[in-house]
Formats: sequence, C-alpha cells, structure tokens
Amino acid sequence: MKKTLLCLLIMLMVSIANGVASEWRIDPDHSNAQFRIRHLMISEVGGMFPTITGKLTLNDDNVSDSSIEVAVAVASLDTGVAKRDAHLLGSDFFDVDNFPTMTFVSTRIDKTNQGLALYGTLTIHGYSHSTVFAVTGPSEAIKDPWGMTRIGASATTTINRRDFGMVWNEVLDNGNAMIGNEVELQIDMELIRQ
Repeated sequence: MKKTLLCLLIMLMVSIANGVASEWRIDPDHSNAQFRIRHLMISEVGGMFPTITGKLTLNDDNVSDSSIEVAVAVASLDTGVAKRDAHLLGSDFFDVDNFPTMTFVSTRIDKTNQGLALYGTLTIHGYSHSTVFAVTGPSEAIKDPWGMTRIGASATTTINRRDFGMVWNEVLDNGNAMIGNEVELQIDMELIRQ
C-alpha cells in the first residue's frame, strides 16, 4: 500500500513538473490551408486546400512543450478556376498522383513578442525543408453548443516553391516571369479537445 501510494505521488509530482498535456484534433469542417503567389508580377492570385487534418498535443502550462502535426489533401485544391486547378495538380507543380499529401510536423515552439514561432519540417511534392511558421493563438478555449471544447489558431510563413521542386515557369515578352517564386502560406485551424 505504501509503495503504491508513493508511486502515485511521484507520478503526480512528475505530471505537475512537466505540465499537463491535452490532446486536440483539427476540425476539418472549420479549418483550411491557403496560399498566395505573384502572377505576371503585377498581381497576386491565391487558392485554398479545404481538406486538412492533424493533431495538437498542447502543454497547458508551457506552450513551448507542445507539438503539432498537419496533413493537407492536395487534391482538395481550389483556386476558383478549374483549368488552373488542373495545371497545378499536374506534373508541373503538385503532381498529386505521386504526392497526394502535404505535411508539417513540428520540432519545437518558441514564444516571441508577436506570439509563437512554430519550427518543423514542411513536406511538399516529395521535398522536405525546415520551415518556421508565425502563429497567432491558440485562442482561449470555449465550449461549443454541442459540449465540445475548441480553440483556434492561424499559422503563416513564406516559402520558395523552387525549394519544393516546383520550377515550372514561362518568361514573358517583357522579361518578367509568369509566376513568382515566393509563396505565402496560411493555415487556419479550429481544434477540438479529445
């Protein structure tokens, strides 16, 4: 009895020292990934991937000890133009038949003056690179009308598409490229506590 009580006490002390972690899953009905890129070097066009999934392990006492994994279904791409979607999903860009999923797996989270910096590995089109997202959130937890606890967060970064093997382009008569290389990414997430 004394040994069992001692074990429970030690486990409680370790739990308090390490903070309490909670598990969350991305609500795919209220989350998406978006992108923006320069077109003809005169404007920006964008699109979204409405099908994303993932999970967050959140240390409630120290967010820096948290981790997240996100998966984006490339086939869910929607730019609002079917012809453009078909080109982007083809072999010149995402090559969805061979690379159906984009992923991000965190390696660490740091607090910054603006919020959080989320470090990890971003994999697109079969290429993996260390990437840092600037995070707004997580929000305060709320109870939804169905009794579930939810939080929200947004993460943004800028990548070079060429780093991920997407090198297709055309040169215009004026010497400009058809599309830019820098791509702004944003992931908006609503997460449900498990």
